[in-house]
Amino acid sequence: MTKEVNELVSRNKNEQQVDLENFNETTSLFGYELIRDVLIPNLLGTDTHEILYWAGKELARQYPLQNRQDISRFFDKAGFGLIELNKEQRNKQIYTLSGEIVQARLEHAQPSFNLEAGFLAEQIQTQDGLYTEALTEINQKAKVVSFIVQSDIKDRLSIEEPLTHFVMSDRKVNEDEESSPISNELPEQDDEALPTRSSRHEL
Repeated sequence: MTKEVNELVSRNKNEQQVDLENFNETTSLFGYELIRDVLIPNLLGTDTHEILYWAGKELARQYPLQNRQDISRFFDKAGFGLIELNKEQRNKQIYTLSGEIVQARLEHAQPSFNLEAGFLAEQIQTQDGLYTEALTEINQKAKVVSFIVQSDIKDRLSIEEPLTHFVMSDRKVNEDEESSPISNELPEQDDEALPTRSSRHEL
């Protein structure tokens, strides 16, 4: 019993609670688009897509999340959009990003969603311990974005446990797993290595 209590105390010390009730809903879509789709591309130029992808990975390292439900909540509150797991095919998962902000960005600009792709890939890589990358596909007709997330079972990583987990708490959300569009269950893996660590992320 003492050991279990100590483990619980240790785990709680390494969790930083992020109460979603503290975030307001007054973000200006125009201001968000102005920064993401006008200012940043002007500053980064032709390197925009690649830099945003690796920036998303770094953002995920700064905010390590414990599970798929927290990823879904983070996407919503960060203004990325609503993310949903659509399909699992062995070592590949396909997510769909939708919502008002995604539709607005697709209508008014030629946006890059590589920040979101890099963030998603790094979170899943950290949670599953498998080398993971994500590709982006934009469906202009449906006004949605797809992320094709591929993990390599042959390239397991020695990932240190983050010193702090950000636990996305939302008192308005039912904590039942069925309330989240993203499942915590890992997809069935195969031996096909896609992609390998040595391969360069295609943008």
